[in-house]
Amino acid sequence: MKRTSLALLLTTALAAAPLAAQTVVTVNNTRIDSSAIDQQVKIINEQSNGQVTDSPELRENIARRLVTRELMIQESRRLRLNESPEFKQIIERARTDARTSGEDRKPTFRQDWETFEGNVTAQALVAHILRSNPVTEAQVQQAYQEITNRYRGTQEVKLGEIILNNRDNAQKAVADLRRGRRFTDVARQYTIDTPSRANGGISPTFTPLKDLEEGAPMVYNAVKSLGQGKFTETPVESNGIFAIFYMEAKRPVRVPPFAQLKPQIQQDLQNLLIEQEIARLYQQATIR
Repeated sequence: MKRTSLALLLTTALAAAPLAAQTVVTVNNTRIDSSAIDQQVKIINEQSNGQVTDSPELRENIARRLVTRELMIQESRRLRLNESPEFKQIIERARTDARTSGEDRKPTFRQDWETFEGNVTAQALVAHILRSNPVTEAQVQQAYQEITNRYRGTQEVKLGEIILNNRDNAQKAVADLRRGRRFTDVARQYTIDTPSRANGGISPTFTPLKDLEEGAPMVYNAVKSLGQGKFTETPVESNGIFAIFYMEAKRPVRVPPFAQLKPQIQQDLQNLLIEQEIARLYQQATIR
């Protein structure tokens, strides 16, 4: 069970926008300005060491996060969660820490504080949702049974993968494999996927074929009938990228025992509750 994480919504630093900035979107008459998105692009670029660059897709994703955050803040304030003793204690403690450390004398403190207070306000809504709808033991047990039923009688695979950005290199890699070269050696020579190069293109984990069938049907169709030690002699092509897959190992899916999965299932069910509440806020909101 994989759910969308809310961490990015709650922990990403979201800078306040100056009044002169261009309005990108309004959320129930509250403006989100272009400078907030500009600042996020800069932060993400720096944190990724330049690997994530500015693009329309990135800006759209950031705008969506900002809208979600604003909706959560508005709902939290509507419920007066920011007036609770717990909320006030967190804010007062943070103010004291800022005065003690000297953070409150920095030029950017006002914007930083607005960001912090907004994040705490959004987090207060998350806590309220989870208090109001606690996940029960019976729900966790039911979810575990659904996982067990889903994977019963299915297989999982450990795959190797060579990623290439042109057809010529893909054909050369296939030719080398046909000549009997070790897959790991060919992967280290040709793959453009730097992180996997150290492992010779071999994934360290198993992936259920059921997940591939639903989430990556092109990959599933390419590997479902591969025998152990075999590779896809016709590279899988998508958007100018070519992939050669190798069957390192195949085995029946091993669902971990309940006690091992219980914490993750609880977290997934809690995330689902939060996502459902956010979806409700979107439905009721006026976003332009």
